[in-house]
Amino acid sequence: MPAAALDRSPRTGRRALIVLAAAGVAVYMATALATNTATLVGALRQLGWIGCLSVLALSCVNYFLRFVRWQMYLVRLGHRLPVFRHLLWYLSGFAFTVSPGKAGEAMRALYLHEEGVPHSETIATLFVERLLDVLAMVILASLIVLVTDAYGWLLAVAGLATLGSIVLVCQPSLPDRLARLGARYPRFQRWLAVLGRLLRSSQYLLKPELLATGLLIGLLSWGAEGLGFYLVCHSLSLTANVGVATGIYAVAALAGAVAIILPAGIGGTEIVMTTLLVARGASFSSALVATLLCRLATLWLAVLIGLLATGYLESSDLLRRRRTAP
Repeated sequence: MPAAALDRSPRTGRRALIVLAAAGVAVYMATALATNTATLVGALRQLGWIGCLSVLALSCVNYFLRFVRWQMYLVRLGHRLPVFRHLLWYLSGFAFTVSPGKAGEAMRALYLHEEGVPHSETIATLFVERLLDVLAMVILASLIVLVTDAYGWLLAVAGLATLGSIVLVCQPSLPDRLARLGARYPRFQRWLAVLGRLLRSSQYLLKPELLATGLLIGLLSWGAEGLGFYLVCHSLSLTANVGVATGIYAVAALAGAVAIILPAGIGGTEIVMTTLLVARGASFSSALVATLLCRLATLWLAVLIGLLATGYLESSDLLRRRRTAP
């Protein structure tokens, strides 16, 4: 295959995913508007400009704090990257949040690899970020136990699975065992070596100090979105204080994460969030609108920001290549 074709292939794949993500935003927004336009518009009026901006700002706080954690991890792994450009690379991953298990966010590894960051270290950083996000969600979701124990099993399963994964990954001898296994089976040696490097990077990022800092950032970042959900519920006069609203948001997010095959938990998250609000005395219509507003201000805002960041990166890359072309 010609070198030019190889050079175009990753960019073509990225652009195809960008189109799919943009289509997802359009379909979800159209569905939200078609569900109950009058109630949705009325909720936005009740929330007001200040309320709307506050909810969106809290989501942006979530994205920024998680970037700070991401930057901290890569610096600890020995990579000094230009902050603004790195922020764009990080945000670009949000364009692919609607992939199953949010695996599409690993697309930012393509940008980082061009700056000398190995794929294994980017994937390890993403893996550790996911583990700590789930753990933070379990802690926040425990707030809902104050009013119902219906999802106690979910918290127990998610918490034990996450802690078990951390313990397993942190086994010091595991990378060496993989290396010995690769020596016995040369056919798989390359892939086992990559997995071993991924595990070593993950083990470093899961050291007690970094684990505690990363978990604290996770609590603050996802807590900010929980507060945003509370503002939405308050505007609709739904019975839920800050703790309960945050708990409902976290439980719904965990339920979506359990349904890993669903893109970004779409469907599962909405069902659980709406069900918990109805159980708190909200009408189905109001609960559904609150859920849609929350998802638009969190998930789909992230996708939109990711699309803008990716579009900027792709267009600036195209301009750069045109300027340097003979």
